[in-house]
Amino acid sequence: MAKKASRSRDVRRVYLMTDLEGCAGVDDWDPRHADYVNTARYVYERAEMQRLLTAEVNACVEGCVDAGVDEVIVNDAHGAGRTILIEELHPKALLFRGKMRPYWLIGLDRCDAIFHVGMHAISDTTAGTLSHTMSKSVKHYRINGRPVSEFDISILIAGHHGIPAPFFSGERLACEQVKTLAPATVTVETKEGFSEQCAIHRMPSVVCAEIRERSAHAVDEVRKGKHAPVAWKGPFTLEIEMREPSYRPEDAGPGKTFNHSRSMSWRAADLVSVFNYAVYGKRPKAR
Repeated sequence: MAKKASRSRDVRRVYLMTDLEGCAGVDDWDPRHADYVNTARYVYERAEMQRLLTAEVNACVEGCVDAGVDEVIVNDAHGAGRTILIEELHPKALLFRGKMRPYWLIGLDRCDAIFHVGMHAISDTTAGTLSHTMSKSVKHYRINGRPVSEFDISILIAGHHGIPAPFFSGERLACEQVKTLAPATVTVETKEGFSEQCAIHRMPSVVCAEIRERSAHAVDEVRKGKHAPVAWKGPFTLEIEMREPSYRPEDAGPGKTFNHSRSMSWRAADLVSVFNYAVYGKRPKAR
C-alpha cells in the first residue's frame, strides 16, 4: 500500500462525489422503495432529503468557486441518481446522473481533485447512522483482504489516476474513518450517530457554511502540495460478501472465484479493472 508523493498542482476542475445518508438532517433510509411512494408522506420525506443534499452540494461548489475553480463535476451517486435537484444546482456545476452508468466515476479523469459530500460510515459500523457499503444487502467489500467503504473505493480509484482527495463531509464516524486512509483530509462533521436511525444533527445552515469555507481551504491546500493521491499497489482481489446466499459455484470464471454462497472474489492487475469487473461485469482484457 503506497501513497504518492505530494506535489503542488493547479486546481481548475473538481470532481464531487455525493451521497445522501451522511447529510445533516437525514436519519432514515431513502423512501423511494417504500410501500407508501404514492402518498403525500413520501413526497414530503423525499423532497426534504433532496433539499438537504442539494444545499450541501451547492455549499461545496460555492467554496470551490470562491477558491478559483472553473468547474465542478457533481456525481449524483445516491441510489438511482435522481437525488440532487438539478434546477437548484449552482451554475458552475455539471451534473452526472442516471441509472445505466457504463462505470462509476465518469469524468473523474478530467479533474484535478475529488471531494466528497454526504458520506456515511462503512457497513456494520457500531452507532453509524445509515451505515452500509454500496447496498444494505452487502456485508463487506474487501480489497486484498481489507474491508473498505464506498469512499475508500472512490479515493483509491482517484489515486489510480493520480488525483488527491482533500475534502470530505459526512457523519462523525465516517469523518474518523476517512482519516485512516487519507490523514490530511479536510473534514466537516454533519451529525453524530447513535444508531442506524438516530443521530444528533448539526443545523444545515451551519454545516453548509463550514462546507463552503473548508472546501475553499482544501483547494488552496492542494495547490500548496499538501495532499497526495492515495494509491495501493496491485494486483488486486476484490471480495464482495453478501448478507444472504447470492452466489453459485458455476458463477466462477477467469479471474473470478466462488468462495461460498455469500462471497465471490474478482482479480485484476489494477483497481479500476477489478472494480469494473465485479460491479459492471466488464472482464479485464488479457495482457
